[in-house]
Amino acid sequence: MSIKWNRLYTDLLRGSRSTLWGNWALNPVIKPGAVGIIDPASGDFTLVSETLPNVQVTNVQHGRRWAISSKDVSRKETKANVSGTVMDPASGVQVKPDMTLEWTFGKEESIASEFALNGEQRLSDLALIHDQYDWLYTQAEKVGMASNGRIAEGFGVVTSVILADSGVNAGAKSKNAKFSLSGSASGMNTLLGENGISGKGGATFISNRDTSSVESHTLPAKDGQIATIPLPVAYSFASFGPDRLIIPIWVRKIGSLQLAVDSKASSFATYTTKVSIAYDLAGKSRITEGPITVTGGLSTNFDIPMGARNLEFKAEFVNLGDNQAVTKQWATPLSQWVGGSRTINLLGTWPGSPSIHVVEED
Repeated sequence: MSIKWNRLYTDLLRGSRSTLWGNWALNPVIKPGAVGIIDPASGDFTLVSETLPNVQVTNVQHGRRWAISSKDVSRKETKANVSGTVMDPASGVQVKPDMTLEWTFGKEESIASEFALNGEQRLSDLALIHDQYDWLYTQAEKVGMASNGRIAEGFGVVTSVILADSGVNAGAKSKNAKFSLSGSASGMNTLLGENGISGKGGATFISNRDTSSVESHTLPAKDGQIATIPLPVAYSFASFGPDRLIIPIWVRKIGSLQLAVDSKASSFATYTTKVSIAYDLAGKSRITEGPITVTGGLSTNFDIPMGARNLEFKAEFVNLGDNQAVTKQWATPLSQWVGGSRTINLLGTWPGSPSIHVVEED
């Protein structure tokens, strides 16, 4: 079975950047305003249209260095022992490589990702996606991603990209696989964004890879080349829910919104609590669910339609005197809840003051 590199890369990135999709193979068609389909199982992006009409892009500066790897990946620096020459940016001439960087992958499917970043590009105005809904619906319908007035989840628009000037993605197809790049010291620093930007121009490298044990994508693509065009290493993506609702940060298929209520997250939660939700849904009067009684140490869940608006959660903590109620509101939870879920912890030891804690927000 083939390895789903984009899915693995995305999962690795989400350890620190929960809103990103990875661009493992440095696919150049991924740019702000690009219209396409993401397969959440593989993480792969399929282009449908090069750009949304009337797109305007804003450039944002980024830190120079991008370095993310699996826990079992190690990197060491050694004296180069390879033939050939490389471009040295410090002198601007071809020189013999004097340094080799070698990555060792302790496990199959381990990943190393190191780049010199160029910056970030974003759509200047996300409202353009709403304004172009009819055009987007037509594009989605052509590829079987729209029907009955609704665009399916997974079809959407790239909203931002992180661009790199040079670097490498490498992943292990087998345990203890190795991959290396050789060049001048200043050249390797330039290629991977270390120690700032130094030199008079681009740098080249000589790679040593066993394609049977390592999958790699380098920028520049080949030994001896100088990278001239920044390419995207990661991106964010907007998709759609019912009633023309936009999911501005789409990271997985949602289906329905999930609200978990938990009184067992803290050993200090001893209150009995009555919890309920209320929300608006197109074409219906306001909907109320609950109250559901949650005693200390227990939990409950609410399954909420994606089209819910003006959602209010209410926790009524039962007391000997007057009960104490705490509420939380969201105008459009589909747009506000990245990933389509929230967890609320019920806190408080009787007779002290109870409270709620929204895990993803507080």
